[in-house]
Amino acid sequence: MIKMKCLLIAIFAVLAQCCLFAAAAHDNGDCDSVLEAALRPLYSQLDVFRDQLDVVKACAHVSCCTKAPTDVLECTEVGPFGMEDGRIPDANITASSMWSNRADHGPTRARLNLQAGMASAWCNDEASDPDPWIQVDMGSNVIITGVITQGRGDGNWPQWVTEFKVAYSDDGQDWTNVTDDGSSAPMKFPGNSDKNTHVTTTFPKAFQARFLRILPTQHNTHSSMRFEVLGCNSHE
Repeated sequence: MIKMKCLLIAIFAVLAQCCLFAAAAHDNGDCDSVLEAALRPLYSQLDVFRDQLDVVKACAHVSCCTKAPTDVLECTEVGPFGMEDGRIPDANITASSMWSNRADHGPTRARLNLQAGMASAWCNDEASDPDPWIQVDMGSNVIITGVITQGRGDGNWPQWVTEFKVAYSDDGQDWTNVTDDGSSAPMKFPGNSDKNTHVTTTFPKAFQARFLRILPTQHNTHSSMRFEVLGCNSHE
């Protein structure tokens, strides 16, 4: 904008000079030289105008064609989605397996800080499930920023997930792995080192999805875990 104003001012200044030169030639009675006198200042400024026009065109190209990134998702305030407090219903929590096919070891036991009953965690069936996972249907697309994980809370069972991967999906069928910037390999996150301590994992960047899946890759004694999902609604 400033460059354009400067260019317009320069044009008006040269036009004024043209008028003055033409008036002087006319007053001297030299009618043939009136046009030449009027155009003399314009000729002398052509190179200057050309340079200024190039600058203005370059600025216009940058301002019109360069756009700010639109793929960055952010939350004004990050909070839990409701694994712990029950806002996420039992029907929305599923897993690849549960120990001995027992419901009291099933995916609904994976709520953060759950203590009541047996077991106080989701526990997969290791014999039939070498690649376990547990997932949550958020009900609609939301912005997810991270998770809080926890081990198995009941009895004397030293069971917790020590490393895990994360994937997300819009439809529960096609999954995208969470990766580090510049890498195509699924990112592996450090998990827990005891039964009850919360470990908060923030993903490299937030993503929008309806389904979140946690895939344990290493564990202590058994793949058992409780967790919470963090983020915000996508309309923020």
